[in-house]
Amino acid sequence: MKKVLLLNPPGERLYIRDYFCSKVSQADYLPHPVDFVMLSGILAGEYEVGLIDAIAGKLSPESALEEIRRFAPDAVISLFGSVSLPEDLAFAARVRAAARPGAELIGIGDPFREDGARYLGPDSPLDAILLDFTTRDIVSYLEGDHASAANMLIRSGHEVLPLKAAPAAARFEVPVPRHELFSGGYRHPFVRNRRFATVLTDYGCPFHCSFCVMGTLGFKTRTTGSVMAELEHVKSLGIKEVLFHTQTFGARKEETRELCRRMISAGLGIGWTCFSRVDVADPALLSLMKEAGCHTVIFGVESGSDEILKKYGKGYTRAQIISTIDHCAEIGVETVGTFILGLPEETRETMEQTLALLRTINLDYASINVAVPRMGTPLREEAIAHGLVDGDFAVMDQSGAEVAMASRALSREEISKYRRRAVSIFYFNFRYILRRLARIRSFYDLTRQFKQAAALAANTWFGEK
Repeated sequence: MKKVLLLNPPGERLYIRDYFCSKVSQADYLPHPVDFVMLSGILAGEYEVGLIDAIAGKLSPESALEEIRRFAPDAVISLFGSVSLPEDLAFAARVRAAARPGAELIGIGDPFREDGARYLGPDSPLDAILLDFTTRDIVSYLEGDHASAANMLIRSGHEVLPLKAAPAAARFEVPVPRHELFSGGYRHPFVRNRRFATVLTDYGCPFHCSFCVMGTLGFKTRTTGSVMAELEHVKSLGIKEVLFHTQTFGARKEETRELCRRMISAGLGIGWTCFSRVDVADPALLSLMKEAGCHTVIFGVESGSDEILKKYGKGYTRAQIISTIDHCAEIGVETVGTFILGLPEETRETMEQTLALLRTINLDYASINVAVPRMGTPLREEAIAHGLVDGDFAVMDQSGAEVAMASRALSREEISKYRRRAVSIFYFNFRYILRRLARIRSFYDLTRQFKQAAALAANTWFGEK
């Protein structure tokens, strides 16, 4: 049986490379790379699948290469990130040199979403690039059937084969992923158990926020039966906590209601966290989600300015944000708000509106990021058009340790200062600290909160962990 290795390469920092996005971890969290979770299910029926996550395992480049040699794969599928691209390309060249003769090296990640073919030149260590991790195209490629491998860029000699577009699909299924491969080193600030699994119910997103890559991927929903089979497997492994990595949980409400009802009737006993939108998670759906085990919802708040929310395609208002967050608090569901500071039309006035919202909003957590012009997004086109970045700009990090670009009215230094103020206003005040301490449920909770706070402070004021 052929061996296929899933590789998350080493890095100088705590890089998160996942689902066509990459960043430096803001605090101390490291989620499972959902690309590999899905691929582990697709590949396991055909190949011996191995995983080397050098970030989770804290492996040096030399140690990672030694493990690769020991596994001796016939093919390596490696994550790449815009945030770590020079390191990733250099390590891929070392993997190519260390791998057995004839081994295939396939890349996946956000750098390849825009003009990926340029990474398949004659001197590239890569043989191919995978652009969708939920299909069997990778199996077709590995079996040598390149003509059937859609959603892939493939080098043939000195040429790159034309990208074969797959027909749009409304539904997809994935065999049960090999969650047992993802055994250690992963942590997430909003899950409530050291052991957790990451599950995907939809691919892409039906909404089109101009700064987000997810709306550019298309949208398809995984069948409820496929998801339930995975959740039953997760339960059989003794895992009692799930992170749904679906970008908008509830986007297709009838399917979401069916999934929640089946989770309730199955008595899974699993607690879970998900991402959603304030105009999707209505009171009835939130109540059903809570009954099915949901304890935390992550919402894209982004800004306290209605002007910014409208300009960048959010489709809802500050008032809707406050209403949904308040309802979650009323029914006992914790909330996380993600914020993006420094979009091109950001001004001092809109920044102050966001800071004002952070002072009063009833969120349990806030993830405060800076804008980055991700490959293939309308935001990138806007940033290039206004001269905020050039067309070759590739290395970016939304965590705030560095600011990728200025806005039209604010310098990068000013945006960085606003981010530090935002973190201080929300987290480092006596009332918030007392509220968090009052909600500590276990020793694991205590240590998790302390580590996250320490890492967040280090990243905010010192730029590294």
